Amino acid sequence: MTLARLAAVTVLALFGAVQAHAATATVGFGIQGEFPPTSFSDPVFTENSRHVDTTSLLADLWGSADLRDGTVRAKMSTTPVTVYQSSPIAITSVSITDDLHVIGPGTAPVPMTMTLDVDALLPINPALGANGYESLIFRATMSALGAPGKEMRVIRSKSLDENGAVTQDDIICQWDCGLLNEPLTLAGVVNGKLMVQGMVVPNTSFTFWATVELQTFIYPVGLKAEIDASHTARVSYSLPTGYTLGSQSGVFLTAPVPEPSTTALALAGGALLVGLLRRRRLVTGAAAPRTRCD
Repeated sequence: MTLARLAAVTVLALFGAVQAHAATATVGFGIQGEFPPTSFSDPVFTENSRHVDTTSLLADLWGSADLRDGTVRAKMSTTPVTVYQSSPIAITSVSITDDLHVIGPGTAPVPMTMTLDVDALLPINPALGANGYESLIFRATMSALGAPGKEMRVIRSKSLDENGAVTQDDIICQWDCGLLNEPLTLAGVVNGKLMVQGMVVPNTSFTFWATVELQTFIYPVGLKAEIDASHTARVSYSLPTGYTLGSQSGVFLTAPVPEPSTTALALAGGALLVGLLRRRRLVTGAAAPRTRCD
C-alpha cells in the first residue's frame, strides 16, 4: 500500500507541472505508474477527452474542462487485471487556468470572492472480499487573488481481513473542509465549496487556477473501482456593482449559466404557454364553421 501511495503522489506532482500554464483547459490521465501517458492542453478554452486503456489496466477515464463556464469535471471506471505489487492506480485530472483582471470605474482595491462548487460520488465496490482493499480519493484545488490556495481532499477507503471482516470503512476530508457537507457519510457523496476572498486592484492582473483530480486503488484483481465527479465543479465570482471580470483568454466565464430557479421558471412558463395555445386551438376549432367540398 505504501508503494501505491508513493506512486500516486508522484503522478499528482507531475500533473501539477503539466497544469501550470495561463489561459488553458487541461485534461490528464495516469495509469499504472505511467507519468502520465496522456495529457492534453488547449490554449483557448475547452477540452473534452476520453481515454480507454486495455493493457495493464482496463480503465475508462473521462475529463472535461471549459474556461467559458468555469467547469472542471471528471469520471473514471477501472478494473485492475494485474497483481497488487504493480500498484494498479488510475488518476484523472482536469484544470482551468487564466490570468484575470477586474474592470471597473475606480482605482481603489475592491473586495472579490471566487468560489468552486464541487460534487462527486465515491462508491465502494460491494463485492470487496477477504484481504481486499479499496481507496478512492477526490481532490479539488483553487488558487486566486494572491491568497493562499485552497485544497479539499476527500478519501474513502475500506479494507477486509482474511476472514472477510471489515477492518476499516470510513470517509474523511483533509485540508479545507469548512464548506463541505459534514459529517461525511458512507454514501460517499461529496458536496461542498472552496472559496477564496481578497482585495483586488482594478486592471491589475492575477492568476486563477482550479483543478479536480480523481484517484482509485483497489485490490484484489478483477474488481471494479469508480469515481464520478462529472455532476458539478463550477467556478463563480462576486464583485461590487459596476465591476466585472476580464481575462487573458477573453472567454473566462463568458458562457451564460442559468440559475436553477430561472430554468424552472422558464420551463413552467413554457408549459403554461403550450397549455393556453392548446386550449385556444380547441375552442377555435369547435367554433369554426365546417366547409364541405364535393
